[in-house]
Order: sequence, then structure tokens, then C-alpha cells
Amino acid sequence: MRICFVGKYPPIEGGVSTSTYWMVRGLAQLGHDVHVVTNAGEVEDAYRMTFEDDDAPWYQPAFPPPGGRVVVRSVQPFSRVSMRHIPSANPYVSRLAAAATDVVRANDCDVVLAYYLEPYAVAASMAATWTGRPLIIRHAGSDLDRLFRIPDLATTYREVLTRADAVVTRRPLLARFRGLGVPVERLYEAPAYAVPREVFHPAVAPLDLPIAGTPTIGIYGKVGGPKGTLDLIDALGRLAREGLDFHVAAMIGSGQARRLESAVRDAGITGRVHVLPLLPNWKVPRFIRACTAVCFLERDFPVVIHGPIVPREVLACGTCLVLSGEIAAKQRRTDLVHGENVLLVDDPKNREDLAATLRRVITRPAEAAAIGARAAGLPDGDTDHSRYVRSWEKILLEVLNGVPPAARPADAAMDLLPPGLVARIDPDLRPSPRESDITTAIDLCERAAERLGERPPDARRDTLIEALRYQRARLRARHHPARRDGPPFPAVDALGGLSVTAEAVGALRPIRGNHLWIETFERPVAELLTRWSAGVDGETVAPEPSTVLFLRRPNLSPCELAINDETRRLVDVCDGSRTTSEVLAALPEAAPEAVLAALGRLYTASVIIFADFRPGWGWTGGPRD
Repeated sequence: MRICFVGKYPPIEGGVSTSTYWMVRGLAQLGHDVHVVTNAGEVEDAYRMTFEDDDAPWYQPAFPPPGGRVVVRSVQPFSRVSMRHIPSANPYVSRLAAAATDVVRANDCDVVLAYYLEPYAVAASMAATWTGRPLIIRHAGSDLDRLFRIPDLATTYREVLTRADAVVTRRPLLARFRGLGVPVERLYEAPAYAVPREVFHPAVAPLDLPIAGTPTIGIYGKVGGPKGTLDLIDALGRLAREGLDFHVAAMIGSGQARRLESAVRDAGITGRVHVLPLLPNWKVPRFIRACTAVCFLERDFPVVIHGPIVPREVLACGTCLVLSGEIAAKQRRTDLVHGENVLLVDDPKNREDLAATLRRVITRPAEAAAIGARAAGLPDGDTDHSRYVRSWEKILLEVLNGVPPAARPADAAMDLLPPGLVARIDPDLRPSPRESDITTAIDLCERAAERLGERPPDARRDTLIEALRYQRARLRARHHPARRDGPPFPAVDALGGLSVTAEAVGALRPIRGNHLWIETFERPVAELLTRWSAGVDGETVAPEPSTVLFLRRPNLSPCELAINDETRRLVDVCDGSRTTSEVLAALPEAAPEAVLAALGRLYTASVIIFADFRPGWGWTGGPRD
């Protein structure tokens, strides 16, 4: 099979680039030709791996028997002279689409595979259309849950996804893509990634660090507040003031290191931090093995579905892993035991607890080594790397041969409803097929509630009617009507994701979204639906009125907010007719700082935006309605 892959690839660092590298290498090992089309050569210095001469065979591996290979085609470097146009921009999509088209035609590629929506899936969609090849798209976390929420990007992504021959996603997200309009028969469950154990293992020769012999705390990859880096620096500063002897090996590159200089200086550990360049994927095990322990302390990460690879690499190498509680929970495994094969820090923001864990590593390095050694014997989830690659091969072959992943279930609409709710719907009611599975499920909820309304009132009936109404609202928020819906907002956001402060938004106008609605319930039926889904019995709940704001985001990520009367009034006045300063004046009974805080939460949830209106000019960027 000849595959044109469009996506991230070394020297880009990060989880997506890592998983795609090992995927295409594995496919080549199976005998396939993989032609990688990428703009990785233009990655920013802060996220650029450093290559050496001995990295070439790994960068474009070839396997004579059975004959597979990886060939990298980088786009022509951007030139501000020859590619100049006004307004200035780097035409990534155009260059990637052209390069992919040329590669497909020159090598008679059978299929186009794109990983990450921007700009790769967009460019790959163009190339697949122009060449008549099937298109497979795999998304990540940040593109789906961050970029896809931007209205002026969302329509492009939705059109690309609904036209793809296959969309590869995680099982919990299948319903979201059905809501976006991707047919269920084009949805494939993503293969479970597994670390290649032939590369990541305890026998790897460690890097020769100048700090050998001293307990070494390692970090690698991206840095920042949500990554727990600042928590780590502060905790290590406390240990330095105690007089403990240790060093830090930071494989983060000089560009990212500059962002930490002031924090390192304030913590008093400048002479203890040794910055290494970002090494390519195949050399990461040598770094891990050179450390006494490696920390991965991600917390409060804004992309909920983000699934990092770093912890699994460290575990496979048999080095002690210091892991945050948030990421430990995301591993979804029961074999990680604190003090046995991992050191867990429930919340790295509790820097005293973090310092205590690090003190244990520094003062008892032999114990840390034993913890790491026990971790190396753990399986990598429920799969291995060869199965991961074979699963990708199976998807490619099925798409190429027109074989759907599974037969379309006869009751596809019913599986969009909680099983506990389905069990309580009149069995005589059958789904009446509508334009999509989701509209069919919405219709079923409506008809079931109408049928119940014909019965004499009682607590059980009233509870079930409210549960059906809640589920109907939830489905509406997770369904994008096919090309009949208006834009998410009537104007363009002018704040650009910055913090909501009086100075930043005073002259801007808060505007609520077009795709939100507010409903009042007499009972806490959301809790009851959760219990029913978990198989917990119970037909009624005590009355407890609540008001819920339902929002349909551009990417259909769930948003249900329990709000009080004050918040409901605030949402009502965010109609674009007032500036933020005027909104504050219109709510004299509320403290301005409380209103601003509430506006900030609504903005973060995408309930509102802050738009700029100038008399005579109108809305900046033009109205979207």
C-alpha cells in the first residue's frame, strides 16, 4: 500500500508528532510505502527538535525486507520575498495541498491520511478531492476542543470532516461526530497507542550528563503553568533552601527555557538547572534513563480530552515517574500504585506535598530506582505497539477497499440515549426515522413525553417527563443541523482569549451566543439520568428547582451550566446593545468585580463573546447574522 500522510512529524516535538512518527515507521516496517508531507521544517525554535548526523536513518527509515520505507516531503520554505502577498501570511494550506497532490500523483498513492485538523486535514481534503483518493482524518485534543470552538474555523473543519471517507476518533467522542453530521458508517475507533518497547526499555544506555552522580529530576516536552512546571520549580526551590543536593535535567530547548528564567532565578536554583535541546523521539529513552526521576505534573489542563504520552514512555523505560493526580486519572488503569511503581502527587499546586514527594526521590534514590524498575514490568494498557500499527493498517485497508468499520445498527438512534432512560420509555414507541440519528432520538423524546402526559399525574410520571425534556435539550446541544443553522455568534470576538478585566472589555460589548437556551426544571433530573446510566435504581427524586443553560458549541463539546437568577439576568442583558461598562451600570445591585468574574466564566465557556462596535463603522469584522 502506498500512503500519503499529511501531518506533524519530527522535528516538531509533542504528542501528536510522536504518535504519528511511530505509526508511519511501523507501517513502513510492515512493508508499506509512506510518503510524509509536512511543514515540520518551519516549526518554531521553542518546539523544534535538534537533529544530528546519526539521526538520518531514523528520520526516513527504510526496511529492505519487506521493502517498506518512509519518505519525507517538506513544503517549499516560506519566503517573504517570493511568496509575498498583502496582507502578509504564510500559505501553509496551499503549499501542503499542492505538495500532497504532487506526491499522490507522482507515487500513485492509494490513500490520503491526515492527522490534526489545522492545517493538515484541510490541505489533505483538497489533495484527496483533486486526485480522487479516499481521505482518512484523525484529530487530536487541542484541535477538536480548542481550534474547533472558533466559529470562523469550525465551518471549515465540519465541511472537511463530513466529506472524509473515514474519521478516526475515540469511542467517547463518536456521538459528537455524529452530531456534526459524520455518518456512523464512516466513524472508526482510534487504535490505542502503545509505546514501542523495542526502543523504550530499561536497558537503554543513558545520556552522559555532566551532573551524573547527583540525584537528577528530569522534565521534557512543553512547559508552563498547566504543565505544572512552575509548581515544580517552586517546590525544588524549597528543597534547595533545605540544603538538599540535586540537579534538574530539562530537555525543553533554549527557547522554552527562557520562559522559565525568572521563576528559576526566584527559586534560587539557577546553577542546578541544566537545559538540553529537544531530542528526537528515538533518543528520548536515553534522556529518561539518565534521570533519577522524571516529573509529569500536568494539572488544570484546558483541553479536557488531552491524552499525553510522556508518562507511558517513562514507565516503559523503568525510571521513577512522578505523576499528577489529573494525569493518573486519565491513564484509566488500576495498576499504578503510589510508592509501588509510581509516585503520585494529587495536586501539584499543593507545593508542600510536591516538595515532600521530590524530597523522597532526592534523599532515597535507591528507592526511586526500585519504583521505576517495578514500573517497567507493567503492560502498556491493554495493547502493544505492533497491535497499534496493525490496527492502523486494518483501517487503511478497509477504507481503501470500501469496507465500513461495522454494520449500521438498526437502532442507531437509541444508542444516543442513556440506557436507563430507554428502559423507561414505552416499548410500543418505535423511533420514527428522521434526517439523522440525533433528530430521530430528539423526536422519540418528544413523543415519549407526550405519551406520558396523557396519563394521570404522579411523581414517577412527572420525573420521567422532566428527564425526557432534559435529554431532549442535551441532544439539541449536541447536534448541528445540516447547513440550516445560523452562525454561533452575531459578531466576531474582539478579546481573543485574553482575561476579562474592566480595562480589557470596558468598551467592548458582551453578546450571548445564538445557540443557547435556558430551561427550568422542578427536579434534579441530570443527577437521575447519571444514576440510571450507571444502572442505579430509583424512579423519582425530591423536587429541587434548577435552571440550566444549554449551549451548542461549534465543536459540539458538552456545555450545561446550572445558573442562578442573577446569572440568567446577566445573560439576558448581554444582547450587544450595551458595552461592558454599561452592563455593569445596568446591574447596580451587584458588585462590579462579581459581574466581571461571572462574565469571565461565561466567556471561557463560550456562552458570550466581547465584540467591538464603532458608530458609523458597525461591528468590527462585519456582522455574522
